[in-house]
Amino acid sequence: METPETMSIKSINNREIDDEQRLTFREKLAGTLAGFNGTIHSQMIAVFLLFFYTDVMEVSLAYVAGLILVARIIGAISAPIFGIIVDRTTTPWGKFVPWYLILGVPIAIFGWLTFTDFNLSPSAELVYITVTFVIYSILVASLQAPAAAVGPAITKRIDDRISMGQIGYFLVMLAAIFISTGVQPLYKLFGGGDDAQGFSILMGLIGVLCVSLSLFQVTSLKEKYVVNLNKKEDRPSIKVLLKAVFTNKAAIIVYIYVFSINMANGIRSAVMIHYFKYYFNFESLMVLFGIVSLVPTILGVMLSSKVTKRIGLKMNVLACAIVSVLSMASVMFIPNTTFGIVMFLVTSVIASLFLGFASPAQGAMLPAAMDYTEWKSGINVNGFMGSLQGFMQTLSTALAGSIAATGLAFVGYVPGIEQSDETIFGLKMLMGLLPSIVIAFTVCVAFFDLTEEKQAKISKELAERRRQGASNN
Repeated sequence: METPETMSIKSINNREIDDEQRLTFREKLAGTLAGFNGTIHSQMIAVFLLFFYTDVMEVSLAYVAGLILVARIIGAISAPIFGIIVDRTTTPWGKFVPWYLILGVPIAIFGWLTFTDFNLSPSAELVYITVTFVIYSILVASLQAPAAAVGPAITKRIDDRISMGQIGYFLVMLAAIFISTGVQPLYKLFGGGDDAQGFSILMGLIGVLCVSLSLFQVTSLKEKYVVNLNKKEDRPSIKVLLKAVFTNKAAIIVYIYVFSINMANGIRSAVMIHYFKYYFNFESLMVLFGIVSLVPTILGVMLSSKVTKRIGLKMNVLACAIVSVLSMASVMFIPNTTFGIVMFLVTSVIASLFLGFASPAQGAMLPAAMDYTEWKSGINVNGFMGSLQGFMQTLSTALAGSIAATGLAFVGYVPGIEQSDETIFGLKMLMGLLPSIVIAFTVCVAFFDLTEEKQAKISKELAERRRQGASNN
């Protein structure tokens, strides 16, 4: 039986408004591929950069901790600045879509450079990794602005957005699973015993793949709902931008949610390979962990629309937040035995299932907040709002990587040797207790009040404003 909310969504989506035409699957796929590309690069940084710098290039933990923090903060700060540039720039090929390729090519190049060891002298090596990683961080963070802004620019239909959320999360999941299950065996295979060579070859191939996908995006997408701020008088000041965004409670909740979940997962990702290698003495558990997480996540994504219709967007995401807290905290009670490995995998399966339920709904939250900002303030600043999400993601991963590196040094971690009991306990803290505390802030989604019915109403009123604006012109 349909709820009043879903009936309202259908009735408004079926009205003869500007966005009546549903997106094709090709358009939905192209509109969400940025999540795949971004996840590939951000997860390589989160999962393997610390390991690559310390265990492969043998750079000191202290320097790596500082570099990750500074580089990612620079990237985070640059994201909103780039978002303003995107909002104020229009190209002959579109406002947001062309940036997929404009940024995609240098991201591929600097991703390869970051994970390539040219066997330089110690001082030259520090300069090299600093320059390449800072630029890489800025580019990856900048991609968030056009990536988040494209969705509202190509459709206002709520059903299309939910569908894009499902496809987008499935792609993000595939990227994350590839990083967790495929990178370790692939860099071993390509390197033939030389891990540095293996990482370099793998990142070169990843770069070619991501640029090819960017080409597919720019040739498949057409922007329909954009506001061009080409005239100086049409451009809102920074003060107006900030006021429009930060008087929007829904946007603030989304940013807190994004910051918390990325920081918690970032800390875990950075130390996971160390945890598997030294706690369970089973480094290849990275591959098994990715595989057993795949099926429940896919199942959850497939069922996500039904779950969202039954319990609502907010309750779906809130349930995921609670399960994530409990799952992460359980690490503190898991023994380093075969039974402990089973326990770890079982809790991961449960958390993955709930994450699959919630992730498409999570993806619909920021577009809803963007529409609310335009509806309330009368200005469209989707690029800026998307870049702020990028700022939160980049800042959280910066802090996560630095916390992980500093934490490893604090607990006495030394690469390649048997770790002390104190170090092992510290690894458990970094994998379990600390992330569970951080991710507890995601329960702020309980205050997200843009219901499906309210989103449908806002979409209708924005469509009416567009019609009036077109008739006045």
